[in-house]
Amino acid sequence: MPGNDRDRLDDWLAREIQPLPPPPGTFELIRKRARRRKAGKLAATVTSAAAVAVLATVGVPAVLSLHLGQSATGTPVANGRADSSAISRAATPSAEGSTATSAATPTTSPSGISESTSAAGSPPGGPVPANFQPTSITFVSSTVGWAIGQAGTPGQCANANPTICTSIVRTTNDGQSWQGIPAPSTNQVSGIRFLDGINGWAYGPDLWSTHDGGSTWTQVSTGGQQVTDLETAGQAAFAVFANCSTPSGSTGQDCTSYTLKTTSAGTDNWVNVGSATTGLPDSAGSTPAIVLSGSTGWLLAPDGTIYSGPLSGAWTKLGNAPCPSTQSAGSSPGGALLSYDVYNNEFVAACTTGQQTVIYTSGSTSLNWRALAEGASDGTPVSLATTPSYPAIMATSQGISVLDMSTGQWAQTVTLAQGFTYVGMTTKLKGVAIPANTSLHQVWMTFDGGHTWQPYTISS
Repeated sequence: MPGNDRDRLDDWLAREIQPLPPPPGTFELIRKRARRRKAGKLAATVTSAAAVAVLATVGVPAVLSLHLGQSATGTPVANGRADSSAISRAATPSAEGSTATSAATPTTSPSGISESTSAAGSPPGGPVPANFQPTSITFVSSTVGWAIGQAGTPGQCANANPTICTSIVRTTNDGQSWQGIPAPSTNQVSGIRFLDGINGWAYGPDLWSTHDGGSTWTQVSTGGQQVTDLETAGQAAFAVFANCSTPSGSTGQDCTSYTLKTTSAGTDNWVNVGSATTGLPDSAGSTPAIVLSGSTGWLLAPDGTIYSGPLSGAWTKLGNAPCPSTQSAGSSPGGALLSYDVYNNEFVAACTTGQQTVIYTSGSTSLNWRALAEGASDGTPVSLATTPSYPAIMATSQGISVLDMSTGQWAQTVTLAQGFTYVGMTTKLKGVAIPANTSLHQVWMTFDGGHTWQPYTISS
């Protein structure tokens, strides 16, 4: 009967339904997909951060560069292990810090190349190793930078090999405070350059690289050559490889020829830039220097020749520096100090003879040097930078001097015993200088275009 059929249908619809169980592995599949989505978001975040770092590097008017070999004493330089429990304190222009030395854990990769490792991901910041003495510094923005140097006491460093004390520190707040991070397990590097927040190289005379922000460092084979200079820009790194008769530990000494090589970001496939910059002969004991800006690079060869080319192609001879190649001013090649003024799109060169320093300028695409100013320099010039306020800022063996174009005279803005080994600008207002006396544990910084400078002690 129709009524009974309806009753049976209503009774069936009112029954409690037991859901069927999902196929085996369903929940595990859901968890895996969730993890992949989370990892994808993280990767996108990291990629975005890297892009910001690269843009910051490109946007910075002048990239910091430091042409240093081994430390003056030739002793091993410090190795710090990151400690995630440490909290950095603001650096002050005071006496040296007194935090304890710590060390990275050396390991061996499957290829037999030694590495220094830390936890996965970005290296956690730890205390700055005690007695840290900076020899080289690099910034990828106006606030983020790294310094390499010595720390601890050679022979007593907290490393598998106590004579290896190489240390790296990092700042994310414009040098106001610093943290120790893992460093290469070698005493054969004294310079450091980062391309962005991920890719970096420690060099001089050996070559080590990191492609994870400094969490791990891997030695790069140089085929027995020594790396005397290294700079980064765009998506590439450039380095000078030298054939030297002296063993590692004597960077730039008794070298017979130099070759400019390059590698792209994320790799260590170093190749010759071109035939013109391959096998350059030594001259007067000087070494080549690399200058990079935007999409173009220049190489000042030992004989005073300047080579130029794109960051992604071969370089050719552009012309000659205004200084003779028979004199070596400090660590400068060919008696010349060379800088690139991005504000006026021109070269600035400093040539010193005795107590007299002459500043020359020239266009960057065709060299036609003209003397800008001359006068007595305070000490031997060793490094050159430019700002909109001053066409020449020089680090010398006595301090830091600036060329005041309103008077046409040199003014010494900082006087320091033993002077400085390097000066460079990260923006038109911000810059950094490294004292020759590394036992001061300091970097000097300017925030007004080089007019005034203040020391900051590198400590936790």
